[in-house]
Amino acid sequence: MIEFKVSAPGRIVLWGEHAVLYGKECVHASLNLRTTVKFLELNDQRDNIYIEFPDVGLSLKLPLQLLLNFISGDNFIHVAEDNILLLRDVQYFITLNGMWSTYAQKFSLQTFFFLLLYISHHEELDIKPFHVHVSTELPIGAGLGSSSSFAVCLAACFLHWARLQRGAHYAFSEYELAKISEYASSCEELLQNCMFKMDSDACTYGKILRFQFNKERQFYHTLILNVPRMKILLIDSRVRKNKREQIGRMAEMMYCFPRTVNITLNTIDHITRAACHILVAINNNYRDNNLRQLQASYISLGIFIQLNQTMLCNLSLSHPNLNIICLIAQCYGFAGKLTGFGGGGYAYVLLPPAIPEECIKNLLQHLMAEHFINKRAYISCNGVRIEN
Repeated sequence: MIEFKVSAPGRIVLWGEHAVLYGKECVHASLNLRTTVKFLELNDQRDNIYIEFPDVGLSLKLPLQLLLNFISGDNFIHVAEDNILLLRDVQYFITLNGMWSTYAQKFSLQTFFFLLLYISHHEELDIKPFHVHVSTELPIGAGLGSSSSFAVCLAACFLHWARLQRGAHYAFSEYELAKISEYASSCEELLQNCMFKMDSDACTYGKILRFQFNKERQFYHTLILNVPRMKILLIDSRVRKNKREQIGRMAEMMYCFPRTVNITLNTIDHITRAACHILVAINNNYRDNNLRQLQASYISLGIFIQLNQTMLCNLSLSHPNLNIICLIAQCYGFAGKLTGFGGGGYAYVLLPPAIPEECIKNLLQHLMAEHFINKRAYISCNGVRIEN
């Protein structure tokens, strides 16, 4: 009987959000808040599938035959080769059978069944009765990569299941990691009509990743930065904004004020490139145990964080609550910015390694006094993995 657990991290954008969509560089970091899939293949004579997504209030028992009938038609091979047709059929399947009542449930089930059917077709997975339970430490829709972590976790789950049906499988190879990211990003880009390759790569490979989008060739150049894990503070702005709306707003500004916006995007690009050099320096500082230079590198990194946040404010892509959080952080000698494309959600504040605990406590007390909930976390963690 096959039984296993798979987990994937969240992600934040350190520098370059929005600018990356116009050919500039961007830096994503994996976040140690993880999504976990618990999977069990069943010897169930009743041939049922059990699906539990407690974070969206979903618990389903589905006859396996219902799913097998759905994919048994002669036309399914053609459908499985066309992502748009497959998503259309998945939407029809989950709606016809009354599986969802909220948008979050619908979105989760679309992701789940799209990946299950797509991967079963491409990896020759034999779908048998199973129980799957997916939980997450990530707040949903808050700019911390919850949807990408969910998709990567499920893609890894189904790929691992397919491998176990053929024999032993203990860890993902580089080739398999590339497949997982591709499966997850294909699903997300289809569901949300945005480019998600960066997010899925961050949740798949972990660490800190440097991206640049080549518009002519339509692909991302990705470089993994092997930076030691870094402590941060995550602060909830209590505001939620839609990523697509913010991307659309940016496109409107680019259309109306191309020269001004390009100047700002070029500035963000310079900030991002300079920050990447500092990240490399930090890795060298740790390796050489050069604590004095490490402290100086963190100070430089904080400056680049503040500058990027200032540029986002100039483009009206931040929010007053996020600006307040960043100003409070500055008052105590810290640097912060928003975590993603949405212009709401969470802010992150970098916590240098030598900072006195008293300074952090003072910052936390001020944030709590302003009713901003916060939690400690770290970035540059492990990517998707099979849990022992």
